Amino acid sequence: MSFTFSKERRGYHILDDAGVLAIHDATMKLMGEYGVRIFGQEAKELYRKAGCDVDAGSHMVKFPRDLVEWAIEVTPGTFTMCGREPKDDFVLGDGTVSFTSFGTGLQMFDIETGEVRETKTEDLENFARFCDAIPEINAFTTAVAAQDAPGPLKDFYEAEAIFKNTTKHAILDAENGHNARAIIDMGIAIAGSAQALRERPFFTLCMCPNSPLEIHDGASQVIIETAKAGLPISILSMGLAGGTTPATLAGTFVVTNAEILAGIVLTQLVHEGNPVIYGSSTTVMDMRRATSPVGAPEHGMFGAMVAEMGKYYDVVTKVGGT
Repeated sequence: MSFTFSKERRGYHILDDAGVLAIHDATMKLMGEYGVRIFGQEAKELYRKAGCDVDAGSHMVKFPRDLVEWAIEVTPGTFTMCGREPKDDFVLGDGTVSFTSFGTGLQMFDIETGEVRETKTEDLENFARFCDAIPEINAFTTAVAAQDAPGPLKDFYEAEAIFKNTTKHAILDAENGHNARAIIDMGIAIAGSAQALRERPFFTLCMCPNSPLEIHDGASQVIIETAKAGLPISILSMGLAGGTTPATLAGTFVVTNAEILAGIVLTQLVHEGNPVIYGSSTTVMDMRRATSPVGAPEHGMFGAMVAEMGKYYDVVTKVGGT
């Protein structure tokens, strides 16, 4: 199987055609010879039945190249992100750029008191209403965490706060499969039926791998439950070059690519043709402060790599940052 390069090359490019091929080939070698650590029995069984080499003791899954490339091939290159109302619909993968809020902040500057404090449900509600009113923002991502909510219920408080305060497409977090299923049930109640939600999914569930090269049990469950429901999935890798991933940009991006593709394979094994967003908020590690500088120049360079690979694979892409 081979992919093709887009003739249209606008904007900033960090990878030429040879560089894209080198990243892809190195990723296939990494996934095939070393593998990705996958937790979750159902996920591992799906991989095994598809021809992957699954080590039960180490949880390492090695991927045949043809399986990975099949999953890329069947992933839609364009799809509609539906709002609760058709006026809020927008298309991903049509060559235009869309915008969403960044997530998920844990602290904020309180404009009333001038203090920095932990975020709460009311803040999320306010952010949702604010973004709902801005036409340039196409979708709403969980901007801040509802840290005043009881721990096990946080995902539900956040989903409710968003559903009640914007009709735009929502990009939501779920800690595990149980929470994902419950949020999907909330969506079914709003849409009127499971079929209505499948036909016009007004939210996406987001899953983040653990860099380097790990998908934890909760994340694999989120993929499975979301794909079963036929809803879009955002797979967002968040490596730190020089920290959790190699110090070189190319080395880190190979790891990033492998993490995302492992999630895409699982998605398509559950529901062939399911919408997936190939996402990254990968950046470099600030060695002095041990922080994740999303405003670093290298973060933008990784974003450009994501765009290049997305065009080559013909999949929808998403990058985070400032």
